[in-house]
Amino acid sequence: MFISLNGKIIPDTDGSISTGDRGFLYGDAIFETLRTYNGKPFKLAEHLERMCCSAERLKIIPAYTNAEISESITKLLEKNSVQDAYVRITLSRGEGGSALQIGDNLKSTMLIQAKSLTPYDEKLYNKGMSLIVSRHRRSTTSPIYSHKTTNLLTSILLKEEAKGKSAHDSIVLNTDGYVAECIVSNIFMVTDESIATPSLDTNILPGITRSTVLDICQNSGIPATEECFNIETLIKAEEVFITNSLMEIMPVSKIEDNKIGTEVPGEITRQLMSAYKNLIKESGNGRI
Repeated sequence: MFISLNGKIIPDTDGSISTGDRGFLYGDAIFETLRTYNGKPFKLAEHLERMCCSAERLKIIPAYTNAEISESITKLLEKNSVQDAYVRITLSRGEGGSALQIGDNLKSTMLIQAKSLTPYDEKLYNKGMSLIVSRHRRSTTSPIYSHKTTNLLTSILLKEEAKGKSAHDSIVLNTDGYVAECIVSNIFMVTDESIATPSLDTNILPGITRSTVLDICQNSGIPATEECFNIETLIKAEEVFITNSLMEIMPVSKIEDNKIGTEVPGEITRQLMSAYKNLIKESGNGRI
């Protein structure tokens, strides 16, 4: 297996990152994960744009342009001979500074990995996932939750919490009591043939698949809103689904001990799942 490290494609066993790298020492790094279909990255431009926005906001200076990153991904996919892949781009602030002091003119570190995708169990798309409501709350003022940072310890603990209750994922509420998101996914609900998803004001990641679903709704004439709502409203929804770039659109069958809707996936969820697959096909990426 090969990786791309600072623009050079090398065997992953030869990869070496400084012990002084701030991404390693402090989690001072951001990342993107995306999926390829038939050897072609899906929504790559959107992922790179989001990474650039995060880098600018967090004052991390990328050493490579989006075009160079895209070229590296293409070469890496070819080198690893993978078609349906999981691609992760990690951008660390690099080496330098002094502990919490960033310092000036740091050279960032970029690592790109491309591996064969292990898809979610197909049964989950037919039966739905079970969710719990985490006891932990999301700060509404934290400056990092709207970015994909490598500070994932909270997510790891949330995953362990869900696992301990035999659930697939956890719903996180913010400190105002509103539904925010799941561990690694955005969440949607369907009520009276209308869709709602938590507003970005709840301090969540602006997911690429979340945005894609909202675009599909607009183009399909499905009413969709971004708003604040509580867990009681979510539990009463006729349909619930979660999204991310790897799972695409995943139906939810249960929240805690509450069954969601009368069938899984529900009618609107099925419609969106089909439209998403068609979008992949129309983009020239998939063998759907």
